[in-house]
Amino acid sequence: MESPLGARMFIGGREVDYYCGTSYFCLHGHPEVIEAACDATRRYGMGPGTLAHMQVYANLQERLRDWFGTEEVVYMISGYTSPMVLLQGLRDDFDVILMDSATHYSTRDAIPTLGKRIHEFRHADPDDLAAQLSQHVKPGERPAVLTDGVFPSSGKLAPLGDYRQAMAPYEGALLCIDDSHGVGVLGETGRGSLQYAGLEGEGNYLAGTMSKAFGALGGVVPGDVALAEKIARNAMIMRGASPAPPGLAAAAAASLRVLQATPDKRTNLIRNIKHVRSGLRTLGFEVADTPVPIVTVKGVTDLEQLRDRLAERDIIVRVQQAGGYSDAPDVPSLRLAVFSEHSPAQIDRLLQSMAELI
Repeated sequence: MESPLGARMFIGGREVDYYCGTSYFCLHGHPEVIEAACDATRRYGMGPGTLAHMQVYANLQERLRDWFGTEEVVYMISGYTSPMVLLQGLRDDFDVILMDSATHYSTRDAIPTLGKRIHEFRHADPDDLAAQLSQHVKPGERPAVLTDGVFPSSGKLAPLGDYRQAMAPYEGALLCIDDSHGVGVLGETGRGSLQYAGLEGEGNYLAGTMSKAFGALGGVVPGDVALAEKIARNAMIMRGASPAPPGLAAAAAASLRVLQATPDKRTNLIRNIKHVRSGLRTLGFEVADTPVPIVTVKGVTDLEQLRDRLAERDIIVRVQQAGGYSDAPDVPSLRLAVFSEHSPAQIDRLLQSMAELI
C-alpha cells in the first residue's frame, strides 16, 4: 500500500479499485481526519505517558456521547480490548456465559479474566441457545449471552431479536455484543446492531471500535453512568494501560464530525451495498439482503485465479481460506468490502469483470 485506504488507491505503484478491509466510509484517508491527528500530535506530542486529562479526550467524549445517545462512552486504546472492558465491568451482574461458537477472538480472550462458567451454542442458532440456557443455567442464575453483532468474515447478522426471546425466561439475563463491524454502519443513526434490531436499552450492551467505520483507533463502550462506574471499578485495563495517543483521539473525534456533517456518506454506503448484493444475485450467487458492507461469495471453483485475474484489471479483492478467521465459511470464499466512496461505475466494473471471468 502506498496511499491511504480508499475506494481508489495506490498499491505497488498501480492505481486500483479496492474492495478489502473495513474502512467503510474511507475515513482513514480523509483530509480532515488526518489533519486533526497531525494538529493534536503537534500540540500534545505522542501521548501523556500515563493517565492524564487533556482537552482532546474531553472533546472526543462529547462527540461519542452525542453519536451513541448515552450518558457516557468509555474510550480505551484498542477496540480489541473493548469486550474485555465491558465484560469485566459487568462481571458482578452475571453468573454464567453462553457464547456463539463463532464469536470473535477479542471476546474469547476476555473470558478467562472473568472466572465464570462458559458454554457455547451453535453459530447464529437461537434454538440451540434456548436449549443450552435450559441445560446450563441453574435456578436463580443470571446468564450473559455473548456474540458478535456482525460477523467479520461472512458479514452475517446475529439474530439478536431471537436471542432475546430465548433469554426471556431468565431474569437479569444480559446480551453483550462485539459490534466492531456494526457501529457507524447499522441502525437509523449508525449506533449499530442493537439500534438496527430495536434492542437498545437496559440489559443489552455493545463494545465497539473506532478503527473500522470511524477510520481512527480505540475501543468504545457506550452506556449510562452506572456502567461507566462499574468499568472504572472492575476493568483493570482502564487503570493500567495508557490512553490512546492524543492524535488518534483527535482523529476519532474528527471522523465523527465528518460523518455527522455528511449524511450522504451513509446514504451512499446503503446504495452501494444494495448495488453489490443485487448484482451478485443476478450473477447467480446466494447473497443475503442485509445492510452489512461485508459480502461473501462462495461457489467459484478457483477463487485464487479469479482474484489474480481481477488484479490484472486493477481490481483488488480478498480470498479467505476455509475456517481461516472467526466465522469464515467452511469452504474458500471471496470477501468483498463495500465502501461509501465506491462509485456506481466502479461497482459495475467489478460485477462485469466477475461475470466475464467466472
